[in-house]
Amino acid sequence: MSKRNTDLTIYILLALLEKPLKGYDISKEVMRISEGEVKVLNASPYAKLKKMLELGLIKITDELNENRRVVFYGITDKGRDTINNELKKLEILTSRIKKTLEVNDYEE
Repeated sequence: MSKRNTDLTIYILLALLEKPLKGYDISKEVMRISEGEVKVLNASPYAKLKKMLELGLIKITDELNENRRVVFYGITDKGRDTINNELKKLEILTSRIKKTLEVNDYEE
């Protein structure tokens, strides 16, 4: 099984499924989707977004707003594939955990 992506990466990708967002709005959406479990620090999302741009998981879409450039981040096809692949990995892991617990008669 290949390496899993970090939770923050997946939450950012999930935040961008509906529409492109600005960095600050990504942070708010990640907190909403994760039900407060994942808190994005002010500087943290931009370093993470830069890395995700380099990996081709997201793209920049910008627009002019009152003569200034506003940067929005959108998900790419590779980013969508990453979400689906991560889900498959988690399903396999969950299945293996359940199977192992059953074999060992584990009780809570």
